[in-house]
This record gives sequence, C-alpha cells and structure tokens, in this order.
Amino acid sequence: MTTKDTSMKYKPMIKDMLLLPVMGDSWGNPDGTIVAFRKAYANMQENKTEAPCFLFDVQTETTHRLTRRGTSNIRWLTNDSLALLKRTENGIQAFLFEDLIGEGVQVTDHPGGIQSFELFANGLVYLAQKPNTYKEARQNKFGNYVHVEEEESDSALYYVDLDAQIQSKDSRRDFDANGGNRTTVELSLLLEQPLHIESLLPSTPSNAIFINCRTKDDLYFEYETSCFHIIIDPDTVLEQEGADPSSLGSIKQIMLPSGARIQAVSPDGSKLLVSHQERGLKQYVQSDLWILDLSTRQDQLKRLTPHEHLQCITQDLDQEPLEAFWSESGIHVRFWDESTQKLARISESGDVEEIDLLGLTLDATLFANPVHVNQQGYLSFRGNSPTEVTDIYLGKPKGDGFEYQRITHNCDRVKSWDLGTVESIRWTSKDGTEIEGVLHKPSDFDPSKKYPLLFRVHGGPAASSANCLLNSDTTYPMIQLINKGILILEPNYRGSLGRGQAFLELNVDNLGIGDLWDLESAIDHLSAQGFIDEENVGSMGWSQGGYISSFVAMHSTRFKAVSAGAALCSWYNYFSGSDNRQSYNLSESPFENRELYERTAPISGIDTAQTPIMFQHGENDQRVPLTSAMEMYRALKAKGIETELFVYPGMGHGWLSPRENYALMVQNYRWFAHHLLGEELDFTMDDEGNALTIEA
Repeated sequence: MTTKDTSMKYKPMIKDMLLLPVMGDSWGNPDGTIVAFRKAYANMQENKTEAPCFLFDVQTETTHRLTRRGTSNIRWLTNDSLALLKRTENGIQAFLFEDLIGEGVQVTDHPGGIQSFELFANGLVYLAQKPNTYKEARQNKFGNYVHVEEEESDSALYYVDLDAQIQSKDSRRDFDANGGNRTTVELSLLLEQPLHIESLLPSTPSNAIFINCRTKDDLYFEYETSCFHIIIDPDTVLEQEGADPSSLGSIKQIMLPSGARIQAVSPDGSKLLVSHQERGLKQYVQSDLWILDLSTRQDQLKRLTPHEHLQCITQDLDQEPLEAFWSESGIHVRFWDESTQKLARISESGDVEEIDLLGLTLDATLFANPVHVNQQGYLSFRGNSPTEVTDIYLGKPKGDGFEYQRITHNCDRVKSWDLGTVESIRWTSKDGTEIEGVLHKPSDFDPSKKYPLLFRVHGGPAASSANCLLNSDTTYPMIQLINKGILILEPNYRGSLGRGQAFLELNVDNLGIGDLWDLESAIDHLSAQGFIDEENVGSMGWSQGGYISSFVAMHSTRFKAVSAGAALCSWYNYFSGSDNRQSYNLSESPFENRELYERTAPISGIDTAQTPIMFQHGENDQRVPLTSAMEMYRALKAKGIETELFVYPGMGHGWLSPRENYALMVQNYRWFAHHLLGEELDFTMDDEGNALTIEA
C-alpha cells in the first residue's frame, strides 16, 4: 500500500498486520547450499493459517515454493531430498520429497495421523497414538468417559523403512492392529508399561534411539520423567514384526534424576546432553545442562544424582537454556539475556562463547524453534532488532564464527510502514529491584507532550519481551495504538527470563503484589520524565499477562482500563481446574496457606475495585479454565463496574484462526481507543471506523 503523500510513511491497519507473512522455522541442508523454511499466511476467506515450505538456493539467491499447503517438522535426508509433515484426510502424515520437486511421496499412513518424526538409519522414527486402543473399546462397550489423572497413555513409537515403504503398492491395505505393516514396526512394545513419550532423539551411528517419557499424558506429571536407550538393528527389525517384543531390540532405562530430560545426543552417539533442575522441580528454578558419558555409566539400578556421573556445562551461564544443538561444531544453546534472545557455543568443560548474530535477537513469538544448527554446523535463524523486522538468515561456519546471508526480505515489504520506535529502558521498583522493559513510541514522539501509557504484559512468567521493532505476535494491535499516540511499555517484570536465577525467584509467594510494584514504579519513572498522562494508563496481557493485568486493575486505582486475556481469577480456581496446576510461583498448596492464596489473587481486590476490565477467553481453555473469567466478570457486574467478556468457542489457551484473531485485535483496539482516547466504544467497527468485514 502507498499513501497519497509519499513523504509520509503508511500507517498500517490491523488487517495489514494479520496479512503480513510471518517468517517461520528454517533448516539448512547438509552442505548449506539450500535452506528450507516455512512462511505463514492468514487466509481470511477460508479462516485458516497456512505455513507452506519454501526453498532458498544460496548460490542463485532465488526462492521457490515446495508445497501448496501448510507443513511442519522439516528434515533433510540428503542435499537434495527432505521429509516433512503435511495434513491429509487421515490426519498429519510424513512425506518424502526426492529431488525437491512434485507433491512428495506419502511415507506414513498412521490412523489419525502422527505427531512428529526424526530421521534414523534407512528411514524415520515417529510418535503417534496407538490405533484401536482400550479407550475406544471401552467407549464402545461401556461409554465415553475419562478417569482423571489415571488413564494409561496411548503414546507409541514407530520405525518405518523408507525404501520399503515407497516400494509398497498399498500401505493402507497391510496396516494391522498394532499400527504397523511390513514396512513399519512399533518400537514402544519394548517398554514394560505404557508411558507418554514426549520426544525422541535418534543416533544412527550407534543404532540407538533415546526417548523422553513421563508417567501419563497429563501435564500434571511433567516432573515424573523417565528416559530410555533403545538399540535396534534397522536392517533386520522389520523381520521381527509379530514376534516377541524383546526380539525387536534392547531397551534400558537411563537412571537420570526425576524431572530430567535428554536434550541432545553427541554426533557419535556416545554422550548425552541432559537438562535438569538441580535446585528443585519448580517453574521458577532454572535448568542446567549436563553431559552424561554413556561409556562411564555403571549403575542401572538407582537414579543418578547430579555430579555422580553428570558433568554440568552451564555453571557459568546463569540463564535458562531454552534449546540445545550438538553438532560437529559443538554444543549451541539458545537463551534470553534481558530483552535479547541469544545463542552461545558451550564447550564440554563449560566455557561459554556468545555467537554474534548481527546484533539481532532471535524471534520465537509465534513459531517455536527460531534457530537450527545442522550436524555439519550450518546455522539458520530468524531474527529482528529495534530497527529491523523479522527475517531468516543463514550462517556458514567461518573460523570460530559464521558468515551470514539474509535469505528472506520481509523488511522490504514494510519499509514504507510507520512502525514507531522502540528502546530498552530501566527503572527502580518499589523494593529497590531494577526492572527492564521495552518502550514503544510513535515515530513523531515529542517529549514535551503528555501521552497515554499502555502496558503490554508478557505471559509466563518465565518468559521475556524482546527489544524489537515488530514481532510476530498478533494478539494486540500495538502498532495501531502507537500510531494513535499511545506509548506502550512491555515490562520484563520480576520472574521474567534473562536476568538469572535470583530474579526468577523475586515473585515467589509475591505474585501480583511484586508485579504491581513493577508496573506502578514504571508509571512513576515515566511520569518523572514529563511525557505521560498519569490519568490515562492501561494494561493488557494474555495468560500470566492477563493475570497481572486483572490484578493491577482490582488492586490499584492508577489504571483507567484493562484488557485481560485468559486471565486467572484465583489460585484456588487454578489449582482445582488447570491442566498444569503445579506451574505457578507459590510455595505451598491452597490447603496449607489460605492467606497467601487470597492476597495474591485478583478477585481478592473486588471490594475496592473500580477499573473497567475487558475479558477475552477461550471456551476450551484447560490451562486457565473459563470459570476464571466468568467469576471476575460476574463480580464486577454485581458491583456496577464496567466490564465486557468475549468467549471464543473452540479456542484453548491460545492460537486463534485469522477471523477470530481479527475480532480479538479489534476488540482491544476499540476498548483502549475508547478509554484512553475518548473514542466511541463500538466493537462492530474496525480501526478505520468502518463496519467489520473479513474482505482484504
């Protein structure tokens, strides 16, 4: 789009933001000559988001589209062949693309689809649910019900030989009750009892597959982990189908500490990189990375303790390791450092060397896995900065570092757009703690004027807001509100990642209260600089950000309006109804310390509450059940306080289809344009003042 006055930048509308392609995951092929990446598009007419696979030729600097529809889990087999996941009529299945042309050959046909896969030996290993489970048999015989936190997992692990599968004329015809055919075998039969298999890490050099498991599917059991070492002969394992499970191969449990998980395998398969929270299994305790040398592991009968056979390599990195890669060029770890997400190379002795990423921060707001290091040491990542929007880059190993090449040019698409400015700021909270945050200003910011202030509070709390011009999060219409003359501050409040273990623990048993200190002190800090209107302050956030926003609305008189998405009402409600009730920063249960649970709950401030609140919530949210929003909404209504509640049918804790995403952003725009700028409150009008329509 262009403006009539070419001397002025175009101020994008909400639809522009939704229709802007989002850069996704990327994977370089073995010799770094081609990069496969995903790019997401919002299809407003069909109300879905597609993320097809594209290929970038490094030498010619040209890009072509490999798939028509959305994909995931891209893995290179050779320099000119890859496998990925695509949706079919029978769920998500794996496809092989040889010579990188055509629509690919389907190489799995698992009933209901598969969850993920990794390359191994002559084929791939994949995770899926077992077909024809006891749950289905029970439903047909007795009825459909769930025995809460007592159900056995249907999770299973399979190996498929690609050559044999491609040669098979009709894989569906031969599929048997165990989920296998003459080209596929179920390896999870080696387990002595049903377990939920979280992830798999194959090692072809050692014919080994390592799996991370937990006791049951429910997230409540996330710390009841177990890890296994499976060894098979890929050339003969298919011949054992239907035989005694023990003939498939061997399996041993790796007796790691409770809660530990395998993160990576050394290139030769002799060592494991293990993640473990030595100081305690709590959300506010950072993990460390440990190396386990499989050749020195002696005791198979008891769980290993840290330092017994495990060697810590992150003792000098006081940050949470988010992701790790072990390639021929070493161990690379992704982590937050305040409002910048970084990558470092860590030696087996614990030396930390930060990787220069052109001054960019890794963008992990929408797609997971913003960086990938292949076995040959080629690096691909998506990054942004305070002046650059997100693009994908390839890093070629050069000496101890990388030589970079930009492979997408999303920045060119928005160079005529007015996206405001962004900077990192610091202030001192009520208890003397230094807090850092990201301040967004209009491009024509005038420090002599007074602006409304709006907080955008990130979720977590163990997360962080990035110091970047524009990320891929489309929950809130930040650019549109900035261009209306509102300052937006993203506070990296106490408990955020990027400031070390001590900072993570600052909101333990102080939830809401310490967060309010951090936000109110930010108001004081900016007010002292003379450019905010203290009478026009709001807050918006989702999940933990929704909790904090609702807490400050009910416990402070300094906020004019709040938007709370997926917001927790009380910790009693959360403890009783959440699928992940152990993931909060309170040290005791509600039955041990009722006073603690009451004073840290938003609803406990209802007697003095006066701030208008808009709630947005997913109907099927299992993390923060809808009853949380309903309770606060009903309480505010009963007191005569202005409140709105929007419920999204079919939505869980996050992720909306494009049309619903559009509605959610418009609701937030209208809410704050009304309360902070005095505009009409009409949720049926878009940000241009026109009747809502999905047409582009």
